Amino acid sequence: MIDRRRDLVTALRALPVRQREAVVLRYLVDLPEADAARAMGCSVGTVKSATSRGLERLRADLGPQWAGED
Repeated sequence: MIDRRRDLVTALRALPVRQREAVVLRYLVDLPEADAARAMGCSVGTVKSATSRGLERLRADLGPQWAGED
């Protein structure tokens, strides 16, 4: 469990700031897109885009076995 958390934190730190901020606000803080946009000072579309790119990079960096995928 600690190794998985460390891997996630390392992968999050490797993201560009905007992507990291969007992913953290949406999935760790659990904010709706509109609230994340307000917190980030940007549009909902920017949040969607940054979140999508951030998740794509996390999947690539962590690999499918990390999330229990095949």
